[in-house]
Amino acid sequence: MSDPSLAILLVLGIISVILLTWILILIIPLNISLSFRSHGGERKGIVAVSWLIFGLEVQVSGKDSRVSVTVGRTRLITRPLSFPATPPEKPRIVPDPGRVPDIISTLPALQGPVLSAILDLMHHTRFDYARVTARIGLSDPSATGMAYGMYRAVIPLLPVNRFDLTVIPEFNREVYEIDITTRFHVMYPFRILVNAVKVVKHPAARKAMKTMREEPRDVAA
Repeated sequence: MSDPSLAILLVLGIISVILLTWILILIIPLNISLSFRSHGGERKGIVAVSWLIFGLEVQVSGKDSRVSVTVGRTRLITRPLSFPATPPEKPRIVPDPGRVPDIISTLPALQGPVLSAILDLMHHTRFDYARVTARIGLSDPSATGMAYGMYRAVIPLLPVNRFDLTVIPEFNREVYEIDITTRFHVMYPFRILVNAVKVVKHPAARKAMKTMREEPRDVAA
């Protein structure tokens, strides 16, 4: 006969792990950083999400788009970010026109829960910093000088601990290059899941999803 104390210890261990995970989700914020770079004809955007030591980074650019999973500062997995190929042609199917008004009629009812979810997340989101570096050269050097003068006038109004704005004027050529990096954190990450569930479970959202899942009719031959 097996020892019941082992089963009890196993159950207590599972419960402890669940409680520890829940506590970590409550007290450790979710960090989100956004970066955008535009130099000449090259544009690149990066979205990085990290929690505790785990991270997910998505980089989108014209030449190299990829998604990476990180632990600490080590990239464990990096895969090309590919978009689904165009599916082969299927028999022509059109939605039932009678369903469109039903779907549209549910949208105003969703404004309340969606707005409430956004405001709740904003309430639990804290802005960390924003860094902007721009190299600007307009077609007219005097216009470049005016733009640079406006930048110098705005600088004293910005909080130096959160905003780092640098503008480099180019009077001899026309150029526009910009690097933007911003970071903020969601203090209670579980609020994202809670608000998502609230929106999905709303009667209007359920009605819209049910309507969209209905099988469309084939076009009569």
